[in-house]
Amino acid sequence: MAKSADLNNKVVVVTGAASGIGREVALAFARRGARLAVADINEDGLRLVEKELASLGCDFLARVLDVSRADDVKDLCDTVYREMGRTDVLCNNAGVGLMGWLEDITLEDWEWIVGVNLWGVIHGCHYFYPRMIAQGGGGHIVNTSSAAGLVYTTGAAPYVSTKYGVVGFSETMRAEAALHGIGVSVLCPGFVATNITKTIRVVSGTERSTPEELKDIIDRLFIRRNYTPDRVAEAVVKGVYKNKGVIIAGPEVYAIDFAHRLSRRLFHLGIMAGVRLQKRLY
Repeated sequence: MAKSADLNNKVVVVTGAASGIGREVALAFARRGARLAVADINEDGLRLVEKELASLGCDFLARVLDVSRADDVKDLCDTVYREMGRTDVLCNNAGVGLMGWLEDITLEDWEWIVGVNLWGVIHGCHYFYPRMIAQGGGGHIVNTSSAAGLVYTTGAAPYVSTKYGVVGFSETMRAEAALHGIGVSVLCPGFVATNITKTIRVVSGTERSTPEELKDIIDRLFIRRNYTPDRVAEAVVKGVYKNKGVIIAGPEVYAIDFAHRLSRRLFHLGIMAGVRLQKRLY
């Protein structure tokens, strides 16, 4: 897709669309004339997005669903193809956060975050991708990962695991999907001020802070960074136009990705120094 006009009347599906990056991605495509299918587990937030799409004169449908449930995603796919006829851009965006030391993380925590962050992407691609192939005419898939899908950090092993998984899945899929004229991008944003910092699970504390206090600290840090989701949405639209394999959003992501690739050993030493400092400060 090389021109903004290419999006006119195209069908764009966005999960995790009730707030943050997903909301802004949906609005960015709607402003360019696309038809939208938006979905989220947060019904109240989704209703607000419906009003915004309606104010733009956008043709849309909205569904409340849980991306970790295969049947929910299948129903979304069936509905989109029944009511809109095709899918031109699929954005598997829904995601959750979890922080804590490995010894404090339960299997239920693992199942929750893997269900949303990794299985949500798998479910979206499993149901939509074959039908995008069958419909012909190409298309594009954007899977949301994170800076944590390019470089690791301590105290977030489940989150890092799912986001690394999304990167590997997307890059493999990109090579296969090219055979069908379908582009695949993986989105790797950095510190973006979204609701994920309010819904994040923090299961470990430090000597100075409880898990709830740490959650508030994380939220304030992201707000202070002030990198807004609309900037990420613009990067997504440009990434689709240019068929970029990896869409990086945020200057810090370029910096840490370069540092990690330059020297894994030095990067690891930096991470260890950082975590010791974190425990003293927070």
